[in-house]
Amino acid sequence: MDALVTFPVGALAGLALAAPLGAIGVLLMQEGLERGLRGGLPATAAVATVDTLYCVIAVVAGTLAAPAIAGLAPWPQLGGGVVLIAIGIRALVRSLRATGAAPGRPRTATTSTRGRYPLFLALTAINPATLLYFVAILPGLAQVAGSATSRFAFVAGVATASFAWQMLLVVVGAALRRTTGPRFRFGTALVGNGVVILFGILLIARAL
Repeated sequence: MDALVTFPVGALAGLALAAPLGAIGVLLMQEGLERGLRGGLPATAAVATVDTLYCVIAVVAGTLAAPAIAGLAPWPQLGGGVVLIAIGIRALVRSLRATGAAPGRPRTATTSTRGRYPLFLALTAINPATLLYFVAILPGLAQVAGSATSRFAFVAGVATASFAWQMLLVVVGAALRRTTGPRFRFGTALVGNGVVILFGILLIARAL
């Protein structure tokens, strides 16, 4: 019976974590826009994997793991900021080259998914805020500590909600790819990757 309560609680916790649109959310929409629905699946799975793993760590040993993770600051934030800036600049250059090479012609969507899962896994894992989020909310959720079944249901709820939300972002990007022209896609690439670069700068600024 506890599982029937803790699963939706976990789903709400996962949704509350995933819903705010940050750099990863923007990148997921770009994945859908550039690679389509199927091509965006590895990135979706990677982000949901990290959310789930951090939730498991928090449920099992959150009070012990959180200080160790927090003690690494500011290096994860600095590293994450540098990586985000590099990804944004690389994507901008690629978009500009593609547009300059074939003006007026639709740009063929990238379909390769090689390396996308480990890339998004690292990008998401490098931010310890996810673990700290779960460590912060779990003490107020007494029902989660009731049994192993309730803990499993909570983690399953988090995983389901996280994957569903990340997939929704990819679906939005894929839908835009199907219904818009190359100029719109180029414009969204400029704006989206510009936002990613901005997030990287802000992450570094907050860490210093």
